[in-house]
Amino acid sequence: MEKDVRQTARSAFDRLQLPVQVTLESLTRHVEKIRRRPIMIVQSEKLTGTNICGLWIPREKVDVVYHSAAQGTLHRQQLILHELSHMILRHDERVEASWQGVKVFRELSGEVVAKALARGDFRSDLEAAAEHLADLMAAAIRESSREIYRYEAYFE
Repeated sequence: MEKDVRQTARSAFDRLQLPVQVTLESLTRHVEKIRRRPIMIVQSEKLTGTNICGLWIPREKVDVVYHSAAQGTLHRQQLILHELSHMILRHDERVEASWQGVKVFRELSGEVVAKALARGDFRSDLEAAAEHLADLMAAAIRESSREIYRYEAYFE
């Protein structure tokens, strides 16, 4: 099972055909082109980071990524990359909404939120694949950075 999840993430990453230099912003724009719709990223005080740290809501004309307050730049990046991974893996097309009338954000219908929350089991294959893909994208961002983060690189 884990090998399948890793392969799914690796295949999705390879299909992205990212350039050598990539940032969170350029990757977000790339996903916008793939999905043919804008992506809005919003920090939300309603997400406390205990049960849910990030939430992707596909709206009628925009994909909205909500994330909790992060413990730093890399934490924020990982929260966003995880939600972008769900988009890339097209999890909105694979998850059946079973909760009716659920309200998390007043402006969103229960059906929309239910679809997002239906993938809330972090041990599921959907979540594991999204996290593996997020890790691959984070590595691409790290490796393409012009700044030196590895201690050993200062001596190369």
